[in-house]
Amino acid sequence: MKAILSILILLFSSGLIFGQHEPEKDYIYWSEDYKLVWTDFEEIPKRYSEHAAFSVVGYESSFNMNAQQYEAEIKTYFSKNESWSKSWIASLLLHEQGHFDLAEVNARKFRKRVKEAMEAGTITVNLFEEMSDEAMADLEEAQKVYDEATNFSMDYRSQLEWSDRIAEQLKELEAFANTRIIVSRNP
Repeated sequence: MKAILSILILLFSSGLIFGQHEPEKDYIYWSEDYKLVWTDFEEIPKRYSEHAAFSVVGYESSFNMNAQQYEAEIKTYFSKNESWSKSWIASLLLHEQGHFDLAEVNARKFRKRVKEAMEAGTITVNLFEEMSDEAMADLEEAQKVYDEATNFSMDYRSQLEWSDRIAEQLKELEAFANTRIIVSRNP
């Protein structure tokens, strides 16, 4: 019997939203080769928001298992049609890229935990759901710490330090950059 779990999770820096999958053209999937540009922020800015910009980032994740193998996919995305900016300042764009990159760091940690559970043969649909919930909570906390430490991009020195720290974490977790994880089950 094939167990299938599909989870779509949207995460933004101040909380969680659960919703339906938008057409792929509305998303930018994280790639080392692509950096956000202001034209990626397609939502109309929130006039009365205290924030200068707002990025909606998150994961698409799925888990399948059958008698032969485990398979999971965890993709980090940026939602173009839900993200907005009132200002096109370079340091603010660097900060918003940081939110996207931090989501990928967390996705790599999530992939690592999933792969380890697959290799140990302990993964189940319920465990995958628990890991997903934990990853979301971890990311929400990391986004909050990032915003506070950089004062929402206003502390430029701290912003540069955090950008370097996030880049180092991406490199440290490079072994988990592949969005698909496939592990054969023991017979």
